[in-house]
Amino acid sequence: MHLPPGLRRIAIEHDGVITAADARAAGLDRTAVARRVASGAWSRSARGLYTVADHPTTARTQIRLSVLQAGPSAVLSGMASVWWQGLLSDPPKTITVTVPPSHHRRPLSGTRIRFRRLDDADFYERAGLRVTALPVALLEGALQDSIAVVDNALLLRRVSMRQLHDAVARRAGSPDAPGLRRILDALGPGARSEAERLTVALLRDADIEGWVANYATDGYVADLAFPSQHLIVEVDGFAHHRDATAFQHDRRRRNDLLTAGWAVLNFTWADLTERPDDVIARIRRALAAAT
Repeated sequence: MHLPPGLRRIAIEHDGVITAADARAAGLDRTAVARRVASGAWSRSARGLYTVADHPTTARTQIRLSVLQAGPSAVLSGMASVWWQGLLSDPPKTITVTVPPSHHRRPLSGTRIRFRRLDDADFYERAGLRVTALPVALLEGALQDSIAVVDNALLLRRVSMRQLHDAVARRAGSPDAPGLRRILDALGPGARSEAERLTVALLRDADIEGWVANYATDGYVADLAFPSQHLIVEVDGFAHHRDATAFQHDRRRRNDLLTAGWAVLNFTWADLTERPDDVIARIRRALAAAT
C-alpha cells in the first residue's frame, strides 16, 4: 500500500518511524492503519508506533523508537544524544532516555531510563527527536563512559567551557552534581597539576621508585623522569588548552627529547583515571626495556 506523500516524507525524515498521530494527520483512520499492519506494509513496534517495511531498520530507527516509546516528554540523553548530534562514530549499546519523575511507561529493551526534570535550556529538537543539548549530553556521557568525549568536543569547538559551566550550574543539588563538578575540575586551569599529582600517587601505590618530578633536562622540564633509565613520563593537557603554537611546541619538545636519547611516554587524564592499570603496566615495560 502506498503512503500518502506527506506521510512518506515523514517516514523518510524520521528513520522509517510513523506515529499514530502522523497517520491521523495524513487522513488515515484506525482501520486504514490496521490494514497496513495486516498486509505487512507496516510493523507495529509499540502502542501508536509503527515502522514501514520498505525502510531499513537502523540504529537511528531503534533510538527513535526508544525515545518515543518512553512518552511525549522523553528526551534522548547521554552518549546516545552525543552520537545523535554527530560526535561519535558508533551508537552506544545502551540508550539513555530522560523522563519526568512521574513517568510510568515501560521502556524498550536496551533502554535505560533516568527520572529527572530538565531545564528548558537543556534539551531541544533535532531531526524530529527531543535530545539533550550538547553540553548536557557531553557531561552525561563523561559520567557514563569517558571524559575524552568532552575533550573531543572542545577540540572541535562544538562546545565551550562557559556552556559546560552553565549546564553544571543548572544541575546544582542533583545527585550527579558532584560528578559533574569533578569533570569541570579536571578540565580547569589546575587540571595539569592535578594530573601530575595523580600520576605520582599511581607510582607510589605501585611501589615504583627512581623517578623525579619536574626534572630539568636538555632545555626542558619533564613532568616526571626516571634518570637512570632515561625515561620521561609526560601528562598531556586537554585538547582545548592547546592552540596551534602550543601543539607545535609539544611536538618539537618530544622530538628534541627523543633525539637526546630519552624514551617518552605520554598519558592523558582519561588514561590516569580510567585505565590506571594500563598506565602502570606501560611504565613497567618501558623501565624493563631500559634496564
